[in-house]
Order: sequence, then C-alpha cells, then structure tokens
Amino acid sequence: MTFDRTAPTRRLSFFATFLAVIFAVQPVLAADDLGTVLAKLDAASVKFKSAQADIDWDNVQTAPIEDTDRQSGTVLFQRKDGQLAMALHLKTYNGKPVPKDMVYAGGLFKLYEPLQKQMQVFKAGSNRAQADAVMTIGFGGSGKDLQKSWQVTYAGTEQVDGKQAAKLELIPKDPSAKNSFPKVLLWVDLANGIAVKQQRFDASGNYNVVSYHNIRVNASVPSDAFEIKTASGTQIVNH
Repeated sequence: MTFDRTAPTRRLSFFATFLAVIFAVQPVLAADDLGTVLAKLDAASVKFKSAQADIDWDNVQTAPIEDTDRQSGTVLFQRKDGQLAMALHLKTYNGKPVPKDMVYAGGLFKLYEPLQKQMQVFKAGSNRAQADAVMTIGFGGSGKDLQKSWQVTYAGTEQVDGKQAAKLELIPKDPSAKNSFPKVLLWVDLANGIAVKQQRFDASGNYNVVSYHNIRVNASVPSDAFEIKTASGTQIVNH
C-alpha cells in the first residue's frame, strides 16, 4: 500500500483557503449597499469625540509630466461643543525633514512653515459650511451630513491597511467646490466607521491620496492641540 504524503498538506491548505474566503466574505455581505455604510457613519458620529493617526500624503501630478511627492506626519481631529477642529503636522517631504503645521478651528485655517518663517491665516467666512463638510469626511461626520454636501455612490469594499473598508465616491453638490475638486474617493473602516484612506482629484486630473495608519479613536487630546507656536520673527500673512 502506498501513501500520498502530500494529502494532509493539501487538505490543510484547502482548509486554510476556505477559512480565508469565509472570513473575507462576511464583512462584504454586511456592507452590500450604501445604506449600511451610511448607517455605520451615523453610529460612529454619535460616539465620536476625537481621532488621531499617522498619515502619508501623496501628491500625484499626472500632466504634463507624471510626478509624485510624499509628505508624512500626524493628524488630529476633535469634535467639541458641536464644532470640529483639525491639526495636521507634516514632518517630512520625500523623506527629508520639512515641517509644516496646519490647523483648522473656529472657521480659521492656519498654515505655518517654520523653514520659511511664515504663517498664513485664511478665514472660511461664508464658506465655513463647505470647509466643515470637507474636514468632517470620515472623521465625525454622519452619513446624513455626508449626503447633504455630496452625491454619494457605493463602490464596493476593499482591503486597506489590513482593514475591510467600504469605498464611497463623493461628488460635491456645491458648484464652487465641484470646480476645485470634482471627485473624492473615501474608504471607511467597516468596524468603526472611520476613514482609512482618501483620494481627492482636482479639475486637471491630478490627485492626492491620504492614508491613515495607527488610528486612535477618542483618545485624550492635549489642551493646546490646536494652537500653533511660532518662532520669533515669523511673518503673519492674513488673507
């Protein structure tokens, strides 16, 4: 009698593959339509207080010459008393130390570039609702809020950074916003209703991709998280 020594290995391989398929399919079936994903965002919005993450921000130029630049750093979102604030701290540019601090809070957007010794300040003014809509994408905004500002289309699910994520296509309803960025793609973690990736296109077909890693939801936030400390001699430019 002869024995097929490879049979146990084949059976084990088949069983492992079968389990992988089963566990991969279950989340997909749980988010088979737009309504399910929007409900996830609604539920996450109720509990949302803050989110912190490490980010990679790729700027991709498609014309006239293809080119990609990467910035890396950290980002923090906080919702308090119904107001959303964001602090983005970029630390490197294509692997080299080039710090930039960006803060949006109270209708003001501040961009501080220490190497240039300059901080630019922009007032959202009448565009504040639009600015808030952009800032809350995937971080504290509800599904209902998303549909107020965007035409939302469900585009299936994908694995992003080891997480099963629902992919949404967003088209701005505001004509001026549509001229600036005609389309945004958003990947939402099905486990917690938080964004894990965004891709934003401009009118020229260029785009940027922001990937979020090591996301911490509702962790404590420093009291000065949305303040920018500038060096002596920094020029303040108000717009």
